[in-house]
Amino acid sequence: MFARGGAAVLSLVVIAAVGIAAATALRSHGGTKGSAGDTGGASTQNPVDTSTIASDSAADSASTRSTAEPPTTDVMAKETVDASAPAVAVASAAMVAAPTPPAASPATPTAQTVALVVPIGRTSLRDTMVAERAGDTVRVSFDLLLSRTRRPDKFEAIVRSTLPQVYGALADSALRALPVGLVARAGDLMTTLPERGFHIPIAGGRTIAVWPETRAGRDGPLVVGYRAVASR
Repeated sequence: MFARGGAAVLSLVVIAAVGIAAATALRSHGGTKGSAGDTGGASTQNPVDTSTIASDSAADSASTRSTAEPPTTDVMAKETVDASAPAVAVASAAMVAAPTPPAASPATPTAQTVALVVPIGRTSLRDTMVAERAGDTVRVSFDLLLSRTRRPDKFEAIVRSTLPQVYGALADSALRALPVGLVARAGDLMTTLPERGFHIPIAGGRTIAVWPETRAGRDGPLVVGYRAVASR
């Protein structure tokens, strides 16, 4: 009887153990399905839009680069032009406002100075003639057999030859501008001109005054030289 009761208890223990194992297996299987179902449901209910995320990320990156990168060459050039515009405007205004310089008046020709080219004292000229200077006055002597004269044309030829040697190119130009016969038209060589002389006009409104000088000869007075003075 005791053995029959022990067998019954052992059978109950085995049945209980089998039932517990089955229940545990069922619970484990149901929990796994539930977790999978929850995960699948979450994926279905809240899908993630990867394209939107990528677009937002690209936009954020572009915005960050735009903020961090320095201005391009075009922008810098525009800023430079804008900065220089006031200076250009001021310069243009100054150019417009600058008064026009007055027109230069024509230069007044400077009168050439009439100066003796022979030094103070005695100077030999061509054709054995002599010039003797004292201050602004010069005497030209030609008291020689072939030079002294009573003829106006011969005296005029001597003046035209010797006066440029005394006063230089200015006198030469003045004599070239005068027609031949100047002395004959100026007055009598032996009586009038030794007293009042005659004037040779030169540039600048000036003149060279010439007085013939005479001495007594066997047949009357002879012209043996002349005195010349330039006006200032």
